[in-house]
Formats: sequence, C-alpha cells, structure tokens
Amino acid sequence: MLETNLESGLVGGDRKFMGRCGQKTLRVFEFFVALVVLFPVGLTAQTTSSPALGPDQGFGYGTSVQNSLKFEGENTPENLVSLSFGAAALYDDNVLSTNADRVSDEALSLNTTLAISRQTKNLKLDFDYSPFFLLYRQFSKFDQLNQSANMDLTYRLAPRFILGLHDTLGYRYGAYPTLIDAPILSGPSSPTTLNQMILPYTIRTLSNMVGLDLTFEKTRRTSVTFSGGYNLSKFGNQTAANQSLYNTKGLFGGVEFKRWATEHTSFSFRLLHHDSTYQLGELFGQRTQTESALFSVESRLTPTLTVSLNGGPQYVHTLDQPSAQAGVGQGFYGAAGGSITEEVRKTALTLSVQRSVSDGGGLYASVIDTTGTFGVRRQLVGRWEADLNIGATRASNLVSQNADEKTDVLLGGIDFVRPLRNGSALHISYATMHELYKGTLPVFYGFDRNQVSIVFDFRLKSIPLAR
Repeated sequence: MLETNLESGLVGGDRKFMGRCGQKTLRVFEFFVALVVLFPVGLTAQTTSSPALGPDQGFGYGTSVQNSLKFEGENTPENLVSLSFGAAALYDDNVLSTNADRVSDEALSLNTTLAISRQTKNLKLDFDYSPFFLLYRQFSKFDQLNQSANMDLTYRLAPRFILGLHDTLGYRYGAYPTLIDAPILSGPSSPTTLNQMILPYTIRTLSNMVGLDLTFEKTRRTSVTFSGGYNLSKFGNQTAANQSLYNTKGLFGGVEFKRWATEHTSFSFRLLHHDSTYQLGELFGQRTQTESALFSVESRLTPTLTVSLNGGPQYVHTLDQPSAQAGVGQGFYGAAGGSITEEVRKTALTLSVQRSVSDGGGLYASVIDTTGTFGVRRQLVGRWEADLNIGATRASNLVSQNADEKTDVLLGGIDFVRPLRNGSALHISYATMHELYKGTLPVFYGFDRNQVSIVFDFRLKSIPLAR
C-alpha cells in the first residue's frame, strides 16, 4: 500500500507540477538578471539628497520581512554574484516521517547555489536560487529535483518613496523543516506568511510567498506603508495517511503608520486584511477572512540589544462551511508577541514568541498558532562557529475547537561551521523533528525524526559588481 501511494504521488502529477514550477522559477530568474543589469542606469538619475537605505530595511511586524542574525560588526558580502556547489552525506532515521512504518536510510545531497547581492545608495537586492538532489540509498523514488529561491528587494523610487518586493519559492520532496535549514532570523514572522513550523505528511510540496510594499516617508520620523501580496501552498500525495491535505491560496493587503519617537525607538499601527481559501481534495473547500489591528513598538535599548512587542485584536469571518459547521470558529481573537535580540562580537542570540491566527500548514484550514523560537550563533576556537536553532509551536484548529483538535511541533538543530578558503565551508549538523496530533485527525498521529549530516560547500566563482 505504501509503495502504491509513493508511486502515484510521484508519477501522477509530477510533470504538470514541475512544469509550472519551472516556468515560475525561470521568470523569477530572468526578472532578477534584468534588475542587476538595468538598475545601475536608473539609479544615476535619482537625487543625491535622500538618505541611503540601511542594511536591513524592513517595516516591522505584519510584513514578511525578517532580518538575519549577525554578530556585532559583521558585514554580509555586497555587490557580488557567486556560484557555489555543495555535497553532503546524511543519515535519516525516519525517511517517511511516520512512526508506524519507520525506515532509516543514508543519502547523498548535491546542490548548487546562485547568489546575487547588490547595494547602492538607492537599491538593496539579495537573491539566491538553489536546485538540489537528495539521493537516498534505498528509496530511489525520492531522487527528484528540489528547488528553492529567495529574493528581497528595496528600491528608492523617489526621495520620499521606497518600494519593497519580497518573494520565497520552494518545491520539495519529503519533509524539510524551514526553521532548521535556513539562516537564523530575528523577530516574529508575519501572520500573512505560510505556516513554516508544521511538517505535513506529504511527498511533494510547492510553496510561494510574495509581498509588495510601498512606503511614503512624510518626514524623517514618520512614514506610511501600503502593502499587499499572496501566498500559495500545494501538496502531493501523502506518505502515511489517506487523509488529504489543505491546499492554500491567500491574498492580503494592509496599511501601516510608523512613528520614530526617538532615534532608537519606533511605534507602529497596522491594519491588515487577509483572505484565505483552503481546498481539501476535490469536494470540500473553506474560506476565511481575517481582519487585524496590530500595534507594535521596537526599541534599540543598547547598541547591541533590540526589543520589540506587538499585539492587537483579530476578527475571523468563516465562509463556505458545511451547514453543520456554519459559524464555528468565527469571532474575535487576540494576537500578541515580542522578541529580544542581542548581537555582540562573538555571540548573537534571538528569542521570539507569537500568538495569532494563521494557516494550518496543510493539516487544517485556519488555526490559532502559538510559536516560540530561539536561535544563537557562537564563535568557537579555531575559526569554528556553532549555530543553534530551536522552535516549538501549537496549532489549534479554529473549526474544531470543541473536539480540541491540535498539533504540537518541536524542531531543533545545531550546525558546526568551519570556514575554508575562498568562501568555502565545512558543516557538521544534527536536526531533530517531533510532531504530535490530537483530536479527530484520522490515521496519522505524529512522528519523530532525526538527521545527521556532513556538508562541504565550495565557492566555484565570484564576480564583483561595480557600484
């Protein structure tokens, strides 16, 4: 039965799915090549009286912008195009993400990464595209091409107008926790982004999150930001259950007023509308509309310590429900959270907590999501660095509150990094995943999974870009 599910998941819809993903990836790549080539010409016409963009131009909680955790004084490469190759050997003690039919295996991972970093007075662009193969020794049906791409663009259109464009695209086989395999980020994620903590029992996942921001800087201390975007997640056949997963399409829009009270402290008020449609198989669909009024404050208390708090009401309106569930989960909910980030010379750490209405990561439609994350980077002896990332979440189904239907997730990972010559690096990593389901969710009740890997990253080519 398991082999049949795997075969149907990988053969039945792969060509169409990969075709759409390939077209989307090609369009994104062409767009960014054009940006790198054309923007230097357009920037010469901009006025020189406007302030330069900061290294981490973001607009606070409510958008999809999060900053990478850095050491004090650490600078990321700028104005560079690089091509890297990586090879990894790993051991996985639960390839199928199910405790009922637990199978371990070894695998070889091969990947390439194209990265573009571009910064001038009026432009900041970070883009990376990474296709990779994960080749298991026994499970050849997982030997498929995986892809991921990320982009953050900030561009000063005029002395008082700033445009922001953010896009994350992923197409993957198997369960890969985003929290563990991505750089450590500071601050809570936005309620409009897809739920990245839950690991659905699926062979194949396509996800895409896009956000567009336009900021008007009325004065040096006051700004108004209009934002909008969409998110999408689609799932292939499941590995451990006959239960279908919720495919998700979401649209959102909002406006934020931001005021800098001092040089180091800002206050923000944001109104946000989020419209999500969930499709379960071919017969059942559900739609929710979430209205949010969020207040946030962020302050740099010392040169190395930053604290943020946010909160406000959210109203959920449910649509297209079966008559027996009409109105279930509809009403007011409270969103609240905060973060602390400390970045000194040899240690950088961040702690964040957040509770808000979110999507259910494919297991449910809308949920009340309570998440906490902790990340730390520490420089060790001999140029070694240790990166620790831990996250825990509880997702409670809004539609089945009486049944106490929820999912608890605990993720963790540690990565020991040794820089080598010319931008290359050695990684020794361990990752653990634990997921437990409660309530009426049939067949699948959770899993535990551990992975150990050794990774070599080689910088093949670096091309400096003129400012």
